[in-house]
Amino acid sequence: MEERKNKGLIDLYSTMNDQDIIVYYKGPFDDVILAEIGNKIRMKAFDSPKAGKRLFAVFMELAQNISLYSYEKNRLESVGKWGVGTLVVYETPTAYVLTSGNMVKNDVLEQIRKKCDEINTLDRESLREMKRRYRSAELDPDHKGGNIGLIQVALKSDAPLDIDARQIDDERSFFTISVSIFKEG
Repeated sequence: MEERKNKGLIDLYSTMNDQDIIVYYKGPFDDVILAEIGNKIRMKAFDSPKAGKRLFAVFMELAQNISLYSYEKNRLESVGKWGVGTLVVYETPTAYVLTSGNMVKNDVLEQIRKKCDEINTLDRESLREMKRRYRSAELDPDHKGGNIGLIQVALKSDAPLDIDARQIDDERSFFTISVSIFKEG
């Protein structure tokens, strides 16, 4: 008997149904989508303004990473090719949790892991110093950003970067990063 085609979505729904989900999105991360999700996050997190601002900043950094660096691109649009990924934001009694995921090249994955591991060993002042060092470093001409996004995520969340990856094939892996933004008092 053929397995039901919608089983994966049902399993996903069941897993996520236990969470107080603010946003769940899978698709291209273009300017319109970023603005809409950002507005949703701002509206939901108004009860805790300081945490809400930090949540929005972390969302923007991780969403921009997907938009710029995801191996998977949206090929349906005639103008531009936006990175495709997944983003989930949910609330617990003590924190907002943001998880993002996207395809990356396997040869880049180890660099990302090393950078995240280094970031997780540093205190706040060391993170600031690392950020200054990266800002003043010369960038590869093909690089699309300032190379400080993950450092900024660690600074804004004030929590470790929880990373994971699953190899899809010889060329790519699905990379996830999750951070908690703790609510005030």
